[in-house]
Amino acid sequence: MNATILQHAANDQTGWKTEEYHGKQMHVCTALRVPRNEVLSGHGSQWTFTVRITENGSGPIDDKGASAKSDRGLFYSTQAIAEGMGFVRGRELIEGA
Repeated sequence: MNATILQHAANDQTGWKTEEYHGKQMHVCTALRVPRNEVLSGHGSQWTFTVRITENGSGPIDDKGASAKSDRGLFYSTQAIAEGMGFVRGRELIEGA
């Protein structure tokens, strides 16, 4: 896997994690779902993600590239899982899946 975790520039939004993949940057931000979706069964927190794909060096605030949010019918029980799934979705966007 050709992924590198990068530092964000000072003017970028906080809370975004970035990896390079096939010459693009994937930016993932996780958040607790508020309000909680009580229809979804399970325990613990309900985490979601947003992923943005940009050219190298553009940063997560560049909204010209592809983007996606996690499915509203699903949730992730930890922030780490949500973040990981955000990067999986980012790879799919870059590969055209």
